Amino acid sequence: MPHFAVDTSVHAHRKVLRIGNAALGLWARFGSYACDQLSDGVIPAEIAAMYGTAPQIKKLLAVGMLHDAGHTCTRCAQPEPGDYMLHDYLGPNASRAVVEKRREKAVEKKRAQRAAQENRPRFDDDSPAKERGKEDVSRAKDTPVFEDLPGQCAASPGDETQTRARPRPNPLPLSSPTEKREELASPDGPPPRIGDRPQIPDSCRPLVDALGVQRLVVGWDLQPGDWFLIEALIRRCGIPALVASATASWQGAHKQPRSGRYFIPGWRALPDAPAEPQQSSLPAAVGSNVIPFQSGPAAPVTHNSSVLARARARLQEQPHDD
Repeated sequence: MPHFAVDTSVHAHRKVLRIGNAALGLWARFGSYACDQLSDGVIPAEIAAMYGTAPQIKKLLAVGMLHDAGHTCTRCAQPEPGDYMLHDYLGPNASRAVVEKRREKAVEKKRAQRAAQENRPRFDDDSPAKERGKEDVSRAKDTPVFEDLPGQCAASPGDETQTRARPRPNPLPLSSPTEKREELASPDGPPPRIGDRPQIPDSCRPLVDALGVQRLVVGWDLQPGDWFLIEALIRRCGIPALVASATASWQGAHKQPRSGRYFIPGWRALPDAPAEPQQSSLPAAVGSNVIPFQSGPAAPVTHNSSVLARARARLQEQPHDD
């Protein structure tokens, strides 16, 4: 199949810089048509009108990348009136006669190869049945043969020397249901699972759901110790702070995190959440005119000067016993 040849420097050619991208694309499409139809560079008028516009064709004619009937280029043939000719098409591209000759040569080569294959002398060992038999024997050599009972033909290897390898006992016996539950409850053992999905503690479920709402989808196949830490972080920092930290870690990661353990270092570096203001413990029936008792140092008592003067006068009027 022929290909339209385009030089690697065409992108910076002075003619291409003058015509622009649209006209260059039309020129390349004309070349593809000429190679496909083996027209030796001739572009029929109906094809030119279908593929391009009049201004684009005019630009190609102006720079000499396309010729119309009556052109003065000595290297290119004259097209029929209304048709066009690609400039220097037959230089880098093969003509119709050359392409057809190559195709005929390829067909003859393939025909000769098939004839040689058919006329090749065959021996009994080359018959299809023999070939299938050889293939079956080869497969049988690679397939291990197991005897149902030992000693069918002769003494089995190792019967007298007792050197035959015996099957190894299972080093890991099956655990009882009680041991299985203890293994799941161990903080250092594997995380508890339900079927094929990890079990997420109820105290950590709101955090996992909040991360899912933000499309931070990771795996939660964590150890029990990790869940204890996440639960403590939820109480210390709060779910909104943990979600914000996980979002920042997700956006700054070089590749998408796969496990929820990826967020734990960032969560541990978060500060404590601010303490919530304590509300008054007074009942609602007391009213707003009652001032609650506040513990702490008592405020200094201020006295009126006139009151102090009257108290001193009364003390002086009282008789004194000598």
